Amino acid sequence: MRRTLHSSINARLVRALAAAAPLLACTSALANEVQGYGFEAAAQEVTQLFWLAETANVCGWATRDDTDWFEDFSVRFLSAHLSERNRLALRSLITQGGYRPAVRASAAEGAADNCSSSRWQIGWSSYRRAALAHESELEEAVQ
Repeated sequence: MRRTLHSSINARLVRALAAAAPLLACTSALANEVQGYGFEAAAQEVTQLFWLAETANVCGWATRDDTDWFEDFSVRFLSAHLSERNRLALRSLITQGGYRPAVRASAAEGAADNCSSSRWQIGWSSYRRAALAHESELEEAVQ
């Protein structure tokens, strides 16, 4: 059951990333220009964080405002670790038309299994607390 649930979640995340495949292909050469943390890693992380936030919203653990704030924080936090070129590519990814709907659909599809999982509820709570704790640090670093 756990392996099937994990595979199902991974498949949904892959579908959300697949919606971004054209952008990933176009920017992969650009991401290689940056040592360390690059676009591909940030794209995967932002998709996972958006999925977690959307799952929290679907399951009733978060309001739409909480979800939107967390997604915005996630983009700002990840962008702070990217080159300007990769930061623009990440923003382009999340603002393209099908990206957010694909992540939301993925969260909705898995709601029956995921809403009863303490793993995801604890994960959401932990990531949200960490984001709240680091928000002021991020604001100071950006200014």
